[in-house]
Amino acid sequence: MEQQFPDSNTGRTYYALSLHHDLVGDVRPALLTIVSAVFLVLLIACANVANLLLARANQRRREIAIRTALGASRTRIVTQLFTEGVILAFLGACTGLLLAWWGIDLLRLFGPRDVPRLDEIQINGVVIVFTLVATVVSTLLFAVFPALQVSRPNVNESLQEGSRGAVGPESHRARALLVIAQVALSMLLLAGAGLLIKSFSNLRATNPGFEPSRVLTVDLALPRSKYADLPLKQQEFFERLDGRLRTLPGIEAAGGVTPLPFSGNDRASSFWIAGRPDPGPGNHPNASHLTVMGDYFRAMHIPLLAGRGFDSRDGREAVPVAMVNEAFVKKFFDGRKALGQYITVDHAEKTKDRPLEIVGVVGNTRHESLAIEPIPELYIPFAQDPDRRMYLVLRTSSEKLAGLENSARGAIQEIDRDIYIPHLEPLEKLIGITLAQPRFNMMLLGAFAAVAMTLAAIGIYGVMAYTVTQRTKEFGIRIALGAQRRDMLQMILRQSFSVVAIGLAIGLLAALALTRLMASLLYGVSAHDFPIYALVLFVLSAAALVASYLPARRAMNVDPMVALRYE
Repeated sequence: MEQQFPDSNTGRTYYALSLHHDLVGDVRPALLTIVSAVFLVLLIACANVANLLLARANQRRREIAIRTALGASRTRIVTQLFTEGVILAFLGACTGLLLAWWGIDLLRLFGPRDVPRLDEIQINGVVIVFTLVATVVSTLLFAVFPALQVSRPNVNESLQEGSRGAVGPESHRARALLVIAQVALSMLLLAGAGLLIKSFSNLRATNPGFEPSRVLTVDLALPRSKYADLPLKQQEFFERLDGRLRTLPGIEAAGGVTPLPFSGNDRASSFWIAGRPDPGPGNHPNASHLTVMGDYFRAMHIPLLAGRGFDSRDGREAVPVAMVNEAFVKKFFDGRKALGQYITVDHAEKTKDRPLEIVGVVGNTRHESLAIEPIPELYIPFAQDPDRRMYLVLRTSSEKLAGLENSARGAIQEIDRDIYIPHLEPLEKLIGITLAQPRFNMMLLGAFAAVAMTLAAIGIYGVMAYTVTQRTKEFGIRIALGAQRRDMLQMILRQSFSVVAIGLAIGLLAALALTRLMASLLYGVSAHDFPIYALVLFVLSAAALVASYLPARRAMNVDPMVALRYE
């Protein structure tokens, strides 16, 4: 192609993509992040249940020792404990499927429109099979570990213990490792959620370059049968309509543009700056090409920085003119004066390849997304570049103007009753659509992080509560010997936080290493943002403190006489 058509194919590169990649490519990073979050929450839940089952199994050491003394094999005991875990997991899976059934409606309600096949999500045979497989795998993770821990007791020692039994160092270490894993995974999820929340906040605060409030838009396309290839009729219709819309009550400014920012449409044209050596059309630069009508810049509150705007002087037979934005001046004129310069747009039949004089410079605007930096834009007056399609832009005097849509429809039908008229849409709604995907990512990962932190807090509370119960007699002896209750509280919290601190350190290192994979989902925030990590450490530490304090407070209130008789 480059050899046969060098003017239009020089330096071009083409890529072949599968249809599947083309369909899911944009949302794939977000979906992989969410799936990873689901997997981490599942691991945290498994660690939590494993901790609870381990504590429960430790309380049954005497029972297991009696079974062993009566001839039960270790395999039989492990099978019994594993079966109990399977029943627990099966009940959890059924509850999860029920919640998922209800959650699908929430996904469809809050999910962005550009997630492929979102409306096709349903609980089917594949989902049920996946849930059952996940149940079996989860059971292997959280039920077998406690079963193996307690199924090898020293029968003589266990039978000589009290009804509550004693807890060995192996059990303490196992529960500590599970708590460390929970805290570390929670730290990873909270860090990712914090980065997405800050990224979304930055995105919402980004200035699009215009003022979208109180702006209504309508995508108007003239019938092809009546207006195709008839630029004079196109120009006459839209100029009459523009004059009519300006007179409607409540309209401060009216104009038109094609394509409209945040409409999902864009158009680019190659060009060359007059007076410079021409390397050939195949090497000409590109800029976004917009056609504007009426008071578009005033309606959008796009500032005029230099020169003048379009007016009645810029008719069809007048000298072709153009306006550019700051990004255009910075890129192609090195930020120097662009007014009075001439550019030639390639294949511009409507201007007959005549050079366009730059008569004005306007501020930058974002066109496709708030996350994409402003690109060079070239504006041409509608009279010199008429089109069959135009996005009408109306700035109103108040947010909700009663009867405006009917008035606008009436104005259009007065000129041509055969035109299909869509509903007027607020410009803020179009911008909101582009925020749907990052909002969706933030909400899901934030929800998973909240669940993870809650599970971690429950796990810490469960371990501490069990530890306090096991050490009730010890605490009674300490108090009887004169230990202060405040010292008891500090001792328990110190022991708890020594385990939590290890989990936080491991989680912090993992977050610093893995959150870099989320870079494509972030805007205006580094994957190693120090304030986010500091806040996450504080929140998770506070949750761990509360979870540790409640059982520790019980230890402070132990009655020595009751504790010494406690068995």
